[in-house]
Amino acid sequence: MNDVIAAVGDLVIRRLRVGDYERIMTWRNSAHVREWWDPDEPPLTMAALVVELDSQPDGDDTTTSCIIEHSGEPVGFLQFYPWDAEEEYLATIAVTVPHGAWGLDIFIGKPGLEGTGVGSRTVRLLSDHLFAERGATAVALITEATNARAQAAYHHAGMRVSGDRFQDTDTRGGQPVASILMIRDRPDGTAGER
Repeated sequence: MNDVIAAVGDLVIRRLRVGDYERIMTWRNSAHVREWWDPDEPPLTMAALVVELDSQPDGDDTTTSCIIEHSGEPVGFLQFYPWDAEEEYLATIAVTVPHGAWGLDIFIGKPGLEGTGVGSRTVRLLSDHLFAERGATAVALITEATNARAQAAYHHAGMRVSGDRFQDTDTRGGQPVASILMIRDRPDGTAGER
């Protein structure tokens, strides 16, 4: 079975394999990832990770978990999903995305690769895949308003800030996180607001 979602040059996005779980747990518990990914949560256990990842149903319109490979080495985690399946969450945070948009979550797990362009290239590669293969009207993600490095990476991937700051359901220090929505519009401009 070919588990490659998209590839260009030395960059590959492939489906998650059970053998990747230990690596993901290690990455999620590392300081540079925990700084921005669920900082108020306790350290991730293998049991919790298995429940989190194995509870995702299979199908073209559900969350797909992936590994990012750079030069043949696993370096990060990526998941993507249709925003249309997240209506309750979007209503809770009072955010609107174009109908038919897809979302993503990403982190570079390998220390030392932050700020090297791997994240930007991955977001661009996945966005291009979602436009071409899934008919995405846009690709939109939520990031903390204070995460300047991530925002710069997303900007380099062709995304723009959309709307005002809002309070996400994630917490930092027990308080809701001030966040922003970033969107990469479909290149042919066919995206429409809900």
